[in-house]
Amino acid sequence: MSRLTWMGALAVFTAMGVGAAGAAPGFSTANVNFRTGPDTDFPAVNVIPEGDPVDIRGCLDDESWCDVIWSGQRGWVYSEYLAFEQRGRYVSLPDVGLAAFSIPVVRFAAADYWDRYYVGRPWYKERARWIGHQVRPRPGWHRPPSGKREAGWWRKDYRQPAGMKAAPVRDWKRPDRGPDRGRGPGQNDFRGNDRGPGPDRGDNRGDRRGDGRH
Repeated sequence: MSRLTWMGALAVFTAMGVGAAGAAPGFSTANVNFRTGPDTDFPAVNVIPEGDPVDIRGCLDDESWCDVIWSGQRGWVYSEYLAFEQRGRYVSLPDVGLAAFSIPVVRFAAADYWDRYYVGRPWYKERARWIGHQVRPRPGWHRPPSGKREAGWWRKDYRQPAGMKAAPVRDWKRPDRGPDRGRGPGQNDFRGNDRGPGPDRGDNRGDRRGDGRH
């Protein structure tokens, strides 16, 4: 199994050997915090609105967190709040797994990731603190089963993030906000969002006012 650097994360491709460039776009199924690393201690970049499109670049090997691009910004989101459109309906990412959409497994390399995506952001001045941060295993999350999986496998003993509404069980409906349903992944470089007041200005050590600390 080959290992290579993939856009600031160390990507470990699945046995299928398919790169992230082939991944289908996903969607956020709740207003979810979008963080600078795969742990709720990391500063939040922004809040992704429910229904907005995201480009999923990879997920940790236990599928607890995924590295995504949203509105030209890069960060980490809980996997169960991401969904794909499949045969006319939306399916939760953990229910189908990474291989179904050619998404690679990645490892978080904090120094490289922060130097690629966060130079000049308000929280970058605390880089030394965060590159030394020990990422914790996610409480209440279980590694996915090998082989074929049943939808909802991850719900057994699942601990819903504090303050978050439950992740959709099935038949999630994407909110209809008219023709402008979010700018989508890659539409603008994140630096454009720093040119005026916005959700990521000032001290970003606290929560970004999503549905909870997630």
